[in-house]
Amino acid sequence: MKSIRVALAGVGGCASSLIQVIESARQHATTAGIMYETIGGYRVADMEVVLAFEVDRNKVGLDLAKAIVTPPTAAVAHTYVPSHAVIAEAGPVLDGIDGTLTGVIEPHAMCGSISLGDVARRLTETRSDVLVCVVPAGATMAVQMYARAAARAAVAFINATPEPVVHEPELVRLFSDSGTPLLGDDLRSHLGATTLHTALIELMHSRGLIIENTYQLNVGGNTDFMNLSDPQRAASKLRSKRSALQASGIDAHDISAGPNGYVQFLGDTKTCFIRIEARSVLDSLLVFDIRMQTEDSPNAAGVLVTAIRLAKAAKDQRQGGVIDAPCPFLFKHPSRGAPESVGLRMLDEYVNSMAAAT
Repeated sequence: MKSIRVALAGVGGCASSLIQVIESARQHATTAGIMYETIGGYRVADMEVVLAFEVDRNKVGLDLAKAIVTPPTAAVAHTYVPSHAVIAEAGPVLDGIDGTLTGVIEPHAMCGSISLGDVARRLTETRSDVLVCVVPAGATMAVQMYARAAARAAVAFINATPEPVVHEPELVRLFSDSGTPLLGDDLRSHLGATTLHTALIELMHSRGLIIENTYQLNVGGNTDFMNLSDPQRAASKLRSKRSALQASGIDAHDISAGPNGYVQFLGDTKTCFIRIEARSVLDSLLVFDIRMQTEDSPNAAGVLVTAIRLAKAAKDQRQGGVIDAPCPFLFKHPSRGAPESVGLRMLDEYVNSMAAAT
């Protein structure tokens, strides 16, 4: 049976929901929100997590089934996850928990000595196919170390963070030279604030409206929002969101686009406020004021199950370097952005090409 051996860098909310989605797919014939039943011949149920790196001393050494529900992870436990016989291993800490996270996460003693070579060796030993990087935003050194380790081990890399990987020529060259797929940067939510915002902008442009003002404000209560309450840690996320809005066809250089606040009691709930002001026929005013509420971690997992299968299918086809075609739909800051409908068409065409090749 075909399978995808997945490695994780970070065992927080996104990892928790991803593992739950995989387990749910094994228990049920269908899973709500999954866009493609198969990609390159792979189902969601064909994925298995074989390796996980973490820095939190309270998670390192735990079976993944326990690590994914250990605080401060706020992801809701929707599905029972049995023992994985895979433990959370110490990963490189570097700048992974700088800023506000130092108040809630104490690194494991081993994390300071984990090298790039150690990570690459474990990827090779576990025969990992894809490494998914879900470490906190702002951790540029940690993200790029994981990327280099993946390239060295010839393991496909998915950068779910806003830190630059597909925009770093040196890193892109490593993946091209090793013939290894690279996808990123900054994972979109399955149906989140940026996806809704860009889709509305494209809809209004299709009707000839002129957008005058817009904003996107986001608040939440998980550790991602806690981390992003630090302006230095949030800088890359703000650039990424503006890049996605710019790709939708507006001048987004001065637009306010979240994250905008940490509210602890919200937990994994994310609340978004979007306003768009536009001019229509006879210079008449049209205004959208929208409040959107989502569960943050499952919203990310819905995209990851597509990205992981695409990365493995690309690896099977010996495609290396940045896999451009699916990235505008799956990521906020790909190497080349596109409006929502164009991104969806590119993704569909790429998935269909994978089906034809299997």
